[in-house]
Amino acid sequence: MCHSFSLVSSDGQQRRILRCTCGSLHVLWHALSLSLNHQEFAQLSALLASSDPHGDAPTGRWQRGDWELRRTDHAAQLWCGPAGLTFTHSDFQAFRALIHGVTLPPTPAAPGTAMHLN
Repeated sequence: MCHSFSLVSSDGQQRRILRCTCGSLHVLWHALSLSLNHQEFAQLSALLASSDPHGDAPTGRWQRGDWELRRTDHAAQLWCGPAGLTFTHSDFQAFRALIHGVTLPPTPAAPGTAMHLN
């Protein structure tokens, strides 16, 4: 159970991303609370970035890991497995901005593996 958090990104009191001392990122969106590890958050961020960076495509379907995004003429639906959330287009753009406001630190290399530096 997580007890101590630091604020990472915020769009008001009900739209925030917090980092727990255990390293999890907690995405709070009104009544929704997602507790994501580094990889899950990175996949969500990559999905949102690849789905249509400018938000101009009215419809489409994109997947990344366990995440799926479906955009219709009237809404955007974000799915993680069997659970889904429906956004208006303006709320979806705000959610995307909140997620993209977070810069993840590099994932540490596992012991005994080489790190690639460019």
